[in-house]
Amino acid sequence: MFRRTVLSAFAIAAGVAAGILLKVLQDSKEERENDYDDDEEIHFIRINDDDDEPETAPENEVSPEVKEICGLYPYLKAEFVSDLLNKNSSLNSEYPEDTLITLAHSIGFDDEKTAAEFTEIMEAAGYQCQAEGTAVTASKKLFTEDGAIISDIMNVANQAGALKGTYKDYQIQ
Repeated sequence: MFRRTVLSAFAIAAGVAAGILLKVLQDSKEERENDYDDDEEIHFIRINDDDDEPETAPENEVSPEVKEICGLYPYLKAEFVSDLLNKNSSLNSEYPEDTLITLAHSIGFDDEKTAAEFTEIMEAAGYQCQAEGTAVTASKKLFTEDGAIISDIMNVANQAGALKGTYKDYQIQ
C-alpha cells in the first residue's frame, strides 16, 4: 500500500512538474527573445562563469523559477535545479525534438535495502534498473522535447533524495 502511494505521488509530481517546468522554460525563452528583438541595439553574449560564483547561492538570490521548481521537488537543492535549467538550451540543441535517447541515472544509497526499494519504485515507473550493492543505475528511453531531459533528471533525483540517496550523474546515449 505504501509503495503504491509513493508511486502515485511520484507520477503525479512528475506530471505537474513537467507541465510547470515547460511553462516556465517557455516564458523564459519568450522573455529572452523579446530582449533581443531590436536590431538597432547592441547585443552582448551572455557568458556563464561558474568559477566566480559561490558554491551555493543564498536563498534570496535564487530566481523565482528555481524557487517554484524547488517547491515541486522538495528534495532538490536550488543550485542543482539552477544548473539544470542553465543546461536546458544546450541539451535541446544537442538532442532536437523527437530524438529517441536513453537517459541513464547513477544514484548511490547508504544501504542495500534502500537501494532495492528505489529500484522497485523506478521499475514500476518504467525504468530499467541495475543495482550493484548500494549503487543503482536507472535508465529509460524517451523521445526528447523542450525540457524533457531536465524534467526526467529532476524526477529521478527527487525520488532518490526522498529515500536519502545521492543523485550522482546522468548519461545520454
